[in-house]
Amino acid sequence: IDLNISGCMNACGHHHVGHIGILGVDKNGEEWYQVEIGGNQGEVRSGRPASLGKVIGPSFARDQVPAVVDQLLQCYLEHRDSEAERFIDVVHRIGVQPFKERVYGNLDPKPANRDREPALA
Repeated sequence: IDLNISGCMNACGHHHVGHIGILGVDKNGEEWYQVEIGGNQGEVRSGRPASLGKVIGPSFARDQVPAVVDQLLQCYLEHRDSEAERFIDVVHRIGVQPFKERVYGNLDPKPANRDREPALA
């Protein structure tokens, strides 16, 4: 799995071509992170062309990111056809929606702070 993280819009970490890409964004002076999946730098061996990741939805607070990545990985493990099937291949086969549903389906509907987006349960 290629997990790429960029701290800002300069995209030095090439988040947009990571199988899982994480982009740091500023929301009212706080750290938030936009998560996308399905990016790929392109591969000569497999013939897979380069592709940009797709944002899965609204951004997450800093403390939510590890749980979000965990949910993405759990979704991958549940949907892969074999131990040999890679994360990126599962994303291309089933699409972004099952991953999105897995992550946002586990959001706590009653966040502790009304000014923040919901926390993961």
